[in-house]
Amino acid sequence: MLGFKIQLLIVAPLVLPAVLAFRRHGSAVARDRRYPISFANRTLVEDPGELQKRDGTKYVFMHHRFPYTKDDWKDDIQQIQAKGVDALALNIGGDSWQRDQVRSAYAAALELGGGFKLFFSFDLTEMACDLNDLVGRVNEFGSHPNQFKVNGKTMVSSYSGDCLGDSGWASLKAQTNGYLMPFIWGLEGQFNNWPSLDSWYCWGCAWPQGNYAKSTSDDDYYINQLGTKYATTVSGWLYTHFSYKNFYLRGDDWLVVSRWEQLMTLRDTLTFVEMVTWNDYGESDYYGPIKGAQPSGTTWANGFPHTAFFDLSEYYIRAFKTGSYPAITKDVIYYWARPHPASATASSDGLGKPTGWDWTEDSMWAAVFATSSATVTLKCGSSSQTFTVNAGVNKLKIPLAAGQITVTMVRNGQTVINKTPTDFTYVTNPTLYNYNAYAGSAEGSTTPELVVTTTSTSSSAPTSSSTTTTTSPTSTGWTYLGCYQDYSPRTLANGLYITDNAQTVAKCQASCAAKGYTYAGTEYGVECFCSNTITAGVTKSSANECNMPCSGKSSDICGGGNRISIYQAGGSSTPTTTTSSPSSTSTSFSYYGCVAEGSSGSRRALTGASYTDSSMTPQKCQSLCSGFQYAGVEYGTECYCGNSLANNGATGAVIPASGNCYTQCGGDSSQTCGGAWTLSVYSKSPPSTSTSWSSAGCYADSADRMLRGWSTSQSGMTTDKCIGLCSDRGFSMAATEYGVECYCGSQLFKASGAGVPASSSDCSTPCDGDSSKMCGGGWRGNLYTSPGTVLSRRHKRRRAL
Repeated sequence: MLGFKIQLLIVAPLVLPAVLAFRRHGSAVARDRRYPISFANRTLVEDPGELQKRDGTKYVFMHHRFPYTKDDWKDDIQQIQAKGVDALALNIGGDSWQRDQVRSAYAAALELGGGFKLFFSFDLTEMACDLNDLVGRVNEFGSHPNQFKVNGKTMVSSYSGDCLGDSGWASLKAQTNGYLMPFIWGLEGQFNNWPSLDSWYCWGCAWPQGNYAKSTSDDDYYINQLGTKYATTVSGWLYTHFSYKNFYLRGDDWLVVSRWEQLMTLRDTLTFVEMVTWNDYGESDYYGPIKGAQPSGTTWANGFPHTAFFDLSEYYIRAFKTGSYPAITKDVIYYWARPHPASATASSDGLGKPTGWDWTEDSMWAAVFATSSATVTLKCGSSSQTFTVNAGVNKLKIPLAAGQITVTMVRNGQTVINKTPTDFTYVTNPTLYNYNAYAGSAEGSTTPELVVTTTSTSSSAPTSSSTTTTTSPTSTGWTYLGCYQDYSPRTLANGLYITDNAQTVAKCQASCAAKGYTYAGTEYGVECFCSNTITAGVTKSSANECNMPCSGKSSDICGGGNRISIYQAGGSSTPTTTTSSPSSTSTSFSYYGCVAEGSSGSRRALTGASYTDSSMTPQKCQSLCSGFQYAGVEYGTECYCGNSLANNGATGAVIPASGNCYTQCGGDSSQTCGGAWTLSVYSKSPPSTSTSWSSAGCYADSADRMLRGWSTSQSGMTTDKCIGLCSDRGFSMAATEYGVECYCGSQLFKASGAGVPASSSDCSTPCDGDSSKMCGGGWRGNLYTSPGTVLSRRHKRRRAL
């Protein structure tokens, strides 16, 4: 690999970089060993102090190369940082111009003001092994604000480095206060002879080294020797076709996705993960856009974008750094393919096929990120196949055939995605060999338009209000605007970005104010964004999706994963509130809860009238459903009406709204209108207990339950709501418990202490939705009966003596 490069690094709980013995300039050592992970055999000595100081934080780095202007550096840094990458590994050679490039990179990072970090990764196959030169380079930037450090020690990495020997690395470490994380091949089984190394990463572990799918065998091999000091790599592809290096490494089996999934299984061991690379076009392992110079003779990069690999990696970067996968809130189909059959003969290529050409299959690969179940069709020429996908990440493939690619997604009879890229065609008779991949993506709309199944005229909607609110701290002169989704492009773009492990709301606002920005946004606990505009078309989220405490003040909220808490300069100094759950002041409807659709037939829980409206709100739906018992909003724009929730396999049971009923309403983004196959349901107010049902008093309950017909637990519970729920289902008894629970039945069961009268003082928990009334207590229920109901307690008869 020639020239100047940058590496992306991801940091996880303490890990040392491990390197597979893979030489980029020719041979590769194939290794598919399967060793169980056991730290008992590790040979590299770990500093207990370092282990104690590393707090479980994970880091991701990126690799970069070639001459750039300062503005180019700024553009790349902003793109890379936006996906959650922590630092650039500046992999450089010995050419004099590269010193200026390093200075330009650090200057660009400093001018951006976002706290993004950089560090050296010396390519010692391309520069002199001069210890004094290396020390001078490191110390030039050792105190720079944008230098990446580990516990105050300057990060130093490399590609190769056996020329220094352990004593040379030890001297470099002593003269720079360095933290050493090189890739040096040939150290297998003798890491104990290199005690100067703080960590060691495996460059070649990003790809399979033979004709087999990538696994963690290489990782396991090195972890056995290095333990938690092992670090590793992830890449989407590798192919090069020069006279001095002409090879392909297997990129099949959804390599970039599968590799990230593997890293998640190793997360407890890893601290650092490096993404290779941002722009090594000569070896086809680039995540970034194609721009700038390419190595002379590179014929396989132009027209073969890989940014889709980087876009999908954001999902995994967030997962790796937090320990949990973020919610998928937008449908996306990522797809990639080579441009000709592996066995094809190029008519005008004098170099011949690369080694490894027969390690690949002629398939089109796809990773479908789906918000809910749907059907996806992949096409390439005459090859076509339709799949059923579920919510989450789905890995699909089809055989390649001559022609263009088309990807489609259909849900509920409506087309969500339909894309045919015009800049790629699979051919069977190439003129030049190209085993690079064309990678693309197709996004669906967040709330696709659906067909109206019945029509009705709408009337004016009642005024809405909030039943639960979340306060957000603000400083004097700033007003809280709410919680917003934050993807690419950024919600607060073209401004300042700061990462601070002691972040607070006030600190972020002060940073933005100092630079004259109008908007300040906190995200992911440590991030601060400043801008003068909010990107058009961004979606507002419910307040409870911004739930991550600020790293510098746990009582402050600093957004969440892909969620940003936004403030605007000017306004009240007091906290403002935002709606966190749907509600209505309608005199006839009250919020019932989030309910899943059914599993059979049409799946519809509400089978009366239904509507679709791009400006849908809960209040509008309630007006449309005025002649029904229930009104339910779904997927932002849909409204369903009915008198029963138990249809087509639906049970009517209330499920958690978080993660299920999350879609913003088309007509009011501050309110929630269900989700994919989930309804935000409203029910008409039930009759008052004073005019119909009677109180039977306080009763004891147990795990065996005195009422066994139906039950629910939901915020806002009241006596009337519970009675209405039970009455709607045809039951003659209702009981409220523990403030939020409701139980229904037509038979009072006596078992394990349940079903017997208790002291009224035991039923002393106020109803969550009406604190003036009591809703039972712990294992105590306020029992109510419909008119004419006679209590009978069902229990085992005693055997006659």
